[in-house]
Amino acid sequence: MTNDNKVADGWLLGAASLAADAAERAGVTIDLASSQADCEAASRLFDRVWNQRENSLLIPGALIALAHSGNYVAVVRAGDRVVGAAAGFFGPPWARTLHSHLAGVLPELRGRGAGNALKLHQRHWALSVGATNITWTFDPLVARNAYLNVHRLGAQIDRYFENFYGSMGDTLNGHDDSDRALANWNLLRPYPRPSAGMGGEPHYLLRQDGDRPLLDSPGSGAELLALQIPADIETLRHTNPGAASAWRAGLRKAMTWALSDGWAVVDVRRDGCYLLERPVAGSGG
Repeated sequence: MTNDNKVADGWLLGAASLAADAAERAGVTIDLASSQADCEAASRLFDRVWNQRENSLLIPGALIALAHSGNYVAVVRAGDRVVGAAAGFFGPPWARTLHSHLAGVLPELRGRGAGNALKLHQRHWALSVGATNITWTFDPLVARNAYLNVHRLGAQIDRYFENFYGSMGDTLNGHDDSDRALANWNLLRPYPRPSAGMGGEPHYLLRQDGDRPLLDSPGSGAELLALQIPADIETLRHTNPGAASAWRAGLRKAMTWALSDGWAVVDVRRDGCYLLERPVAGSGG
């Protein structure tokens, strides 16, 4: 690590403390994969979380290679059980950005803080090796992930990709297009993130009308935009696939327009609603 890459010791100690406290509150331990058995367990965990029944998302050999070459592979345990895992690799600018390819916990741990603890472990590790950003893609229709990524972690949404992975065909994504938002987490910003401090009522560019989306025109005087999404798109994909596909098309149209027009996602409410503002000129990133 060069001196330019070195993170201040106090910042690193703070990140370590945040990660340890989050894991303790969630009732889990998180460790780097250090053996073939760890990588095999992580591979099985990914397939369970994504309900992958035929081809493995990441075979153990690939995880072993990632860990051996200095990338991030971690395993989450509750007692002796493996209940979560994450894997990431470095991308440009070299050694400064970690791309988190897969990170997940079993459904039974959702809402207990295990996912947040895993991201904070990843943050501490990345800072310890000199990285200052973590990026990852996520399905922007999954409200709980959007809330964690933007509201709790403070990641920015840099881009929206249409059908990023092509047809996935697993039970979580169904036959829907695999649109993804790119999250970019600046690790040198404070955590928890400061309150966004927004005022006024938003203009709903996308809202819920029963099971289906309703798109509105942007309007000329709006200072705050809202893009509402379903609270549970995964259930809707099973109960009403047509409505789920309509939500994919609706959010795609609304978010791609908003980002291209200069709006920025500044928060996500717990109920599944993106809030967007126009950045103030000269405010910086």
